[in-house]
Amino acid sequence: MAMKIPSYKILFAITLLAFFVSCTDKVKETVTKKSEMLPNGMHLTIEKTDIKKTSFGIFTNHNYGTSHRFKYRVAVDQGSIEWDFGVGEPKHFLFCDKGIYIHYLNENSYTEEARDTINDTIEEVRVTKIESQYQKYIDERYLFKLFGDAYWVDVTEEEYARNKSLCSEQAIPNDNELTIDAVE
Repeated sequence: MAMKIPSYKILFAITLLAFFVSCTDKVKETVTKKSEMLPNGMHLTIEKTDIKKTSFGIFTNHNYGTSHRFKYRVAVDQGSIEWDFGVGEPKHFLFCDKGIYIHYLNENSYTEEARDTINDTIEEVRVTKIESQYQKYIDERYLFKLFGDAYWVDVTEEEYARNKSLCSEQAIPNDNELTIDAVE
């Protein structure tokens, strides 16, 4: 004969369990700013925000994990040109007569298919890759830059490389949190 547990005891046990595994988050944001004059006479300002989030148990004070994120904001000539992609890490500006380009590294996530050789099945796997990306600054503002829009558009690595030989490339100071490993 099966023993029947009263529902109020089950509810009490679930509540008690949820109570002890509940977490509180501690978020710490650190903002650092760097400023420098580039060889071409432009003023560069780099603002990096580090965000560290740690989850602690409310009663047990157990550390359930810490995550780290960062975001960059880059301005040229006191904000006349701004780049704020967030999670990307800026590496180089390319100053050309025809425009301004930026090279940055970004962590991209993809879904790939992987074959399980034991079961002979195909499964989807999440893969994260750090990749170089490139953008060009488009400024369509007019009338003392009061109207219109300024924005960044993606360009190919080939377009960036083609212009690199004709333009002035300037390194952007960063903490090198994202790097691409050299293939041997």
